[in-house]
Amino acid sequence: MAEDETQPKLSPDEELAASITETIGAANLVNPKKLPRIREGLTRGNLTSSEWKLLAELGPTIKEGANSL
Repeated sequence: MAEDETQPKLSPDEELAASITETIGAANLVNPKKLPRIREGLTRGNLTSSEWKLLAELGPTIKEGANSL
């Protein structure tokens, strides 16, 4: 069989949420600790625009020594 039967099958919402959070994490747009919360909110469809704005504003911390605008 091609599919791994030990992993539970994800719903389409879960698959999309996983893909989105992986992309957000790879781009380092938000704190990695927040990714599970984002994934859950995307799956449930209950993230508000104010939550998105806050996540983006709080984003990852700038590394020491890096120049900021």
